[in-house]
Amino acid sequence: MTSTPKYSWIILLFLVLSGMINQVDKIIIGLVSVPLMKELHLSPTQWGVVGSSFFWFFTFSSIILGGMADSKNTKKMLTWMSLIWMIVQFFTPFVSSLSMLLLTRMILGAGEGPAPALSTAIMGKWFPKHRHGIGFGAVLLGTTGGSAIASPLLISLIDHYGWRSAFIAMGILGLIVLVLWMIFGKESPQEIGCPSIQHKEQPSSSLSKVSWSQFLPHLISKNFILIVLCGGCAYWLLSVQAVWLPAYFTKIQHFNGQTLKLAVSLPFLFAAFFQLGFAILSDRLYRKTGDIRKARINLAGITMMLSALCLYLANAVNSSAMSILFFTLAPGFA
Repeated sequence: MTSTPKYSWIILLFLVLSGMINQVDKIIIGLVSVPLMKELHLSPTQWGVVGSSFFWFFTFSSIILGGMADSKNTKKMLTWMSLIWMIVQFFTPFVSSLSMLLLTRMILGAGEGPAPALSTAIMGKWFPKHRHGIGFGAVLLGTTGGSAIASPLLISLIDHYGWRSAFIAMGILGLIVLVLWMIFGKESPQEIGCPSIQHKEQPSSSLSKVSWSQFLPHLISKNFILIVLCGGCAYWLLSVQAVWLPAYFTKIQHFNGQTLKLAVSLPFLFAAFFQLGFAILSDRLYRKTGDIRKARINLAGITMMLSALCLYLANAVNSSAMSILFFTLAPGFA
């Protein structure tokens, strides 16, 4: 099997950090939901629009800009995307109306849409196929593990210094990571004198440009449709978790202090362990069977069904403690 360049792990560290910032930038709006809704006099319906506005341009930028990751300079793309995230965080504390808040969420969504595709493209340049599972698992560990760590810290900041402090803190963190990425980030292994991962694993003929007539059949394949459905369900759950659960725990369950911090951070903590664990399992299945369907597709389908079961039980049980438990497990499987 193809060896992994040592510098790949440095690139992976930056992908983990950017994934963490990307995810926390998404969920921070939920952490400030109660004081922000109060200050701007927003109804629950208006808050729902705020939550969904993030995805209005997210979807289009995911397809359009995400597709560019295969042919453009990925280091530059990640640099520009990180710059957008950082600017939005520094600008959001100055919003004073619903329209301004919607604008910041739409811009952030457009800037974050290509992130998964970009991470995939960078991973493909630096890691051989048999390492993709652990690589993606580490990035997802950054997104969920980072959120588990950041949530209680940001809640404390909000309690002591107001909701604006959370955005400023994330803006500063984003600036630090962006500067380090510009210094240490590399476009491909060739920049450090290592051979291309893609050239080792694929014949040169397969690297030629693929026509739409060749590409379109894959869009209706069972594997692709399943992954799209899984991704849609996972993001639906993420949006509910990010936008509504902090307000639900605060206003309905009347959690505060440590209880609120645990209720918000535990789903991300469990998800972090689940993602890394299932990524390792997926890689082992791939090395053992060589079957991409069994290792990636089937496993993803099983975990999504477990997530759906947890969501059903979370709404069906009468116990608040059991409901929170299943709400905690569902994102981990998703």
